[in-house]
Amino acid sequence: MRTVNITLAAIMLCFVSIQAVSAQTKPTEPQEFARKMSMSNLFELKSAELARQRGEGRQVLEFAERMLADHARAGKELAEAARKDGVELSQSLDKAGQERLAALQALNGATFDPAYLSSQVTAHEDALELLKTYAERGEAGALKAFAESAYPTVRTHLLQVQSITSP
Repeated sequence: MRTVNITLAAIMLCFVSIQAVSAQTKPTEPQEFARKMSMSNLFELKSAELARQRGEGRQVLEFAERMLADHARAGKELAEAARKDGVELSQSLDKAGQERLAALQALNGATFDPAYLSSQVTAHEDALELLKTYAERGEAGALKAFAESAYPTVRTHLLQVQSITSP
C-alpha cells in the first residue's frame, strides 16, 4: 500500500509540473510578472525547507541550503523592486504550486530526493523563462532590472540541479 501511495504521489508531481508548464503565460505586465515571480520564489523557499527536513542525500541537502539562502535574498530584492514599481507580490502559492508542494510533502525517504530534484529542474526552467521574457519585453523599471540581474543566478541554479540529476 505504501508503494502505491508513493507511486501515486510521484505521478501527481509529474502531472502537476506538466500542467503548470502548459498553463504558464509569459507576462510582460509588471503586476503579473511580480505575482508569478513571487509565487515561483515562494515555491523554491517552501520546497527547500521541506528538502532540509526530508532530504537524505548530501547533494540534495546542500542544494536546498543554497536555495534557501539565494531565494531569501532574491525575495527581498523582488519585494524592493515591486515596491519601487508600485505593484504587489503574491503572498501565497497558486493552485498548481500548492499541488506541487503537496506532492512533495507526500514523499519521504529515498523517494523524496529524486522528486525534489525533478521539481527543481522544472521550477528553475519556468523561472528562467519568466525572467527572460520580462527582461526582454517587460516595462522599464526596477522589476525589469531585477529580471535582468536574477537571470544568471537562476541559470546557475538550473545548471547545478541538472548536474546533480545527470549521472
